[in-house]
Amino acid sequence: MMRPHGKINVGQGTAPSRSQPDDVVFGPVTIEKQRPAKPAKIPPPERPKTQMAQKFELPKYVCFKGDNDKYLSVQSIEGHPYLQFSSDDIGDPSVKHTIYNNGDGYIRIRANKNNKFWRRSPNWIWADSDDTTSNDPDTLFRVVKLEGNIFALENHGNDHFCHRLTYEGKESCLNATIPSIRNEARLHIEEVVLSRRIYNIEYDLEKAKIYDSKALTMVKEEAINHGSKDTTATLNLKYEIKKEKKWNSSSSLKLGVTAKIEAAVPQVADLSVELSTESTKSYTWAESNSNTEERLSNTVVTVPPQSKVIVSVLATEATCDVPFSYYQEDILTDGQTVVRKFDDGIYRGVNSYGFKHDISEEKLENVSA
Repeated sequence: MMRPHGKINVGQGTAPSRSQPDDVVFGPVTIEKQRPAKPAKIPPPERPKTQMAQKFELPKYVCFKGDNDKYLSVQSIEGHPYLQFSSDDIGDPSVKHTIYNNGDGYIRIRANKNNKFWRRSPNWIWADSDDTTSNDPDTLFRVVKLEGNIFALENHGNDHFCHRLTYEGKESCLNATIPSIRNEARLHIEEVVLSRRIYNIEYDLEKAKIYDSKALTMVKEEAINHGSKDTTATLNLKYEIKKEKKWNSSSSLKLGVTAKIEAAVPQVADLSVELSTESTKSYTWAESNSNTEERLSNTVVTVPPQSKVIVSVLATEATCDVPFSYYQEDILTDGQTVVRKFDDGIYRGVNSYGFKHDISEEKLENVSA
């Protein structure tokens, strides 16, 4: 069987023509091969705003791990700076990359090893661009969040996803030639951060939101007098108060780095939110902090004859969201210390307030046995 001698160029995505059957020959035939003209780059159609919207921002300094459990590293192959899934060490300088969020759903990525931006050329992704603008679609990537720290990157130049590919003598290099996300396109993104501290938290209490308010009966006790004279009774009212706290960001992601924060705690008090008088403590960022406080109240009541006195502790539970700004100090894997200010903090807390005792009295003849 005769086979075409032309190569399939994955880099350019050009397949051989199938207009002539390759197993039928009608006498001596001469076919003159013509190199097709390289099509001009046409900007992709503008995406709908629903697709363009990006509700999160990747961290500034990251590395990418492929489905082969190797980090994406800048490597010189055939004289070009390819991106190859070949490193086992997150501390390897060649795996560190800097993210530039455009705010329109696209990012640019700079390889720290050579300070060059990622660029599609022709469909391999090279770290070779000096263009610091967002004008070249081949240097723009759309981020798709899949699950947890797993993402996919779509190149804006051809609207195809980046994936790990072995072809043309390049082993496990980044290439943008698939229209949908498959296993080789799933990228585990990690921050190249050794430690993180979040401090100088400033709450904007005027923009706090209170919701999910509900009335609670914390505890109920009763005293019964079957006699003919008034009597006194001491009721031990024991109950628990639950609190929940969580500090997080509304847009900037923190990927796999445990951050300790020291902050005052906002809480709902009547119709407003105020800072708690409890001492400042250390908490873990993006982690729900729940605690239970036990309270005991001894209440003395007078119980009339042939009556029952019921004492209840009532309260209101509510949730609040409070925006805040903060400073983030990171120590990177290369020892560099980076401090940035963010304005996307959101505190969410649940607490109870407005505690009061409710005392009611009932005649015994009106009470079911």
